[in-house]
Amino acid sequence: MKPRNTLIVVAVLAVLLAYLYWVELPQTPEQMSARLGTPTATPPSYMFQLDGANVQTFSIADLRFPRTVTVVRADTGWMVTLPENKPADKNKADATASALANLKVTRVFTNVTNLANFGLAPATLEARFGMNDGATYAILLGSKTPDGMNYYAAYTGDQTKVFLIDSSLGVSLMNLVDVPPFQPTPIPTPTATPPVTPTAEATAEATSAPPGFVPTLLPTPAATSKP
Repeated sequence: MKPRNTLIVVAVLAVLLAYLYWVELPQTPEQMSARLGTPTATPPSYMFQLDGANVQTFSIADLRFPRTVTVVRADTGWMVTLPENKPADKNKADATASALANLKVTRVFTNVTNLANFGLAPATLEARFGMNDGATYAILLGSKTPDGMNYYAAYTGDQTKVFLIDSSLGVSLMNLVDVPPFQPTPIPTPTATPPVTPTAEATAEATSAPPGFVPTLLPTPAATSKP
């Protein structure tokens, strides 16, 4: 390399080093963040985004076995109507209604041609829920993803999209079929037994001889001679 070219390269490097030292290095993290910009968080995706308070009824059906759990919102609160007609656990019913009405998805597969690849033909579970305006919605639950973190899900009747939903929701829905959300039976509070105070009559009866008692007289001991 010619001496002239070497000097030019050295001069360019010197300018870059000076720029880094005097301009870039003194900047605080806040200044660098303002300069580079704050990354925007990706908003979550939803299969449904409705008001859980407006859910009027929901039903979970096990498609492998003939088992169905149906819960209806009544004037007195949530009621289980299937498999038995009993009051429902309010916390479990509210949580399920809210989870179905605001169903988050982590990924969407479009242009699906074969639902069987996702365990959706046939599916494992169907969840239906109805709103107080008469609108109804339904999803199918298929297999778990290979990592076990999600379930494959689809709209009932729609074979073109498959969604990934969190596995915790799928497990919760299956548990509702196994153990219907009946209202727990309250455990009675034990009460202390008051102490029994003996009465004068009871004391007299305890110390008197029973009816028909005949005392036996013992013979008087014979006098023992002194040695």
